[in-house]
Amino acid sequence: MGLIARLAAGADAPVFVVVGAGGRDAARSLVVMEGVRVVDHPRAAALLVIVGRPTTALLRPMLLVHDQLPTPRATLWWPTGPGGEDLVAALGDVVVGRPCDRAGLLAVFTELVSGARSSDPPALADIEPAEWRGVGPYGQGGTGMTGGHPYGLPLAGRAPDPDGLELDQLPLQIGPLFPLLPPGLVLHLGVQGDVLNTVTVGENPYTPSPGDPGLGPLEVDVFHEAARAPVTVATLELARARHHLRWAAGALRLHGLHAKSRQLALLAESLTVDQQAAVARVVGRLVRQWGLRAAMSGVGVVSPADVAGQAGPVARASGSVTDARIGDPAYDGLGFEPVSHDTGDAWARFRQRLAEATQALGLAERAGDRVRRAGPTVEGPRGPVAVGTPAPGEALLALLPSLLAGQEWGDAMTTVVSLDLDLEEIAAATTVDAEP
Repeated sequence: MGLIARLAAGADAPVFVVVGAGGRDAARSLVVMEGVRVVDHPRAAALLVIVGRPTTALLRPMLLVHDQLPTPRATLWWPTGPGGEDLVAALGDVVVGRPCDRAGLLAVFTELVSGARSSDPPALADIEPAEWRGVGPYGQGGTGMTGGHPYGLPLAGRAPDPDGLELDQLPLQIGPLFPLLPPGLVLHLGVQGDVLNTVTVGENPYTPSPGDPGLGPLEVDVFHEAARAPVTVATLELARARHHLRWAAGALRLHGLHAKSRQLALLAESLTVDQQAAVARVVGRLVRQWGLRAAMSGVGVVSPADVAGQAGPVARASGSVTDARIGDPAYDGLGFEPVSHDTGDAWARFRQRLAEATQALGLAERAGDRVRRAGPTVEGPRGPVAVGTPAPGEALLALLPSLLAGQEWGDAMTTVVSLDLDLEEIAAATTVDAEP
């Protein structure tokens, strides 16, 4: 092994992550894994790590991302359940491993950079994104002043902006594998400069097609289980606190605070019921960050009318005090009262979840081994969950076009992340509703 190869083998392994069905929890482990660096663009990665089972709708985006990795490259698959083998086979020589297998991942990286492992070949044929050769009066795909696809690339059209002026507008799709968005979210945008002029939500790629593997496991499975069987209050509240801290770690990563994000993610992974004081100290420091406050205040305001009749942290950040734990006998005597904020912006939602995480640990510690009896509605980390009802995020997903239209790019990403959407949870609830 040459000097450069030895140096490369000793560096952190740069990975780009594709989250399939049931893979969201395991994918988070990569962010805090020693010797691994999760990157935001496939061109910066050496390894493509597929976590969970890919669906039919994720197959082509997955292949496109694979071919954007520079050579040498390799692909790992961490299945979280049966199914998906035929879809992953389209990538060729894939290394199959256990979820969160750090040693296996680093071994593949070392083999790759040392030359002991051959680079993955392209998964797709090298064809133009659009027909352009010989098209149009000059044979380069353009027609008229701004029409066609010169050299295969789309040109901006014209569309009115919010002030009624006709400006250039570029059609753009982001997702379903865009790292800044929740896994699976697809947005069709009309972009004028850095402003999103039009927004449409695309199809949910986790919605099962014939032959697709089943969905799950989901982060909220323990809350669904509580609707069918007894579960201790401490189990539910610890899961709630862990969820909110994981979400906050992702929000910090979005805003470039990678060290703080990693610190919070590590705390979430090792969380125990007696850590309320430690979490409260971290939360206190975060809510005093003036940079975060400036970046989130006034961004993505959700009005009380937008969430009328809903519950969950987003609604409570807009002034609601609805919470399924109110009146639940399992919480009697624990001192539970809903936390709420009233500004309804991304900053309120950030503080709301951090406050609920701290509160949840206090409830878990005071509850001891108290058991909650099986009940039809359980307050999950995103809102009420119950078998046969829509996921809490479904109504928020429908709000996206009106919330994002007119926002600048950075504010739009902040808004989307602040809503804590889970496309697989939404698809799973829809699938249950559709069953006879």
